[in-house]
Amino acid sequence: NGCICCTLRGDLIESVRELAESRKYDYCLIESTGISEPMPVATTFATDDPATGTQLLGSVARLDTLVTVVDALNFLLDWKDADFARDRAELGASPTDDRRIVDLLTDQ
Repeated sequence: NGCICCTLRGDLIESVRELAESRKYDYCLIESTGISEPMPVATTFATDDPATGTQLLGSVARLDTLVTVVDALNFLLDWKDADFARDRAELGASPTDDRRIVDLLTDQ
């Protein structure tokens, strides 16, 4: 359990690299549920490893398409709401997270 762009980034890199190097698959779908900001995941495909200077994933895989799915039933309710992410336990935000739900929607 953790954030795919932070805590689990190493796992993402390792897994995608293994899949790509196996040459068994033409495509890989990465699904990140919840409040996941797509940019850190996307940059994993273009960023160099500061320690080695080599590409994290760009040498074995390329980002083709980025899709954001919207919860149409609750979108307008959340858009009008002033709740903080930390106020909704189901989001898993830290108690010090000062972002509002509407800000998270806007960022994505």
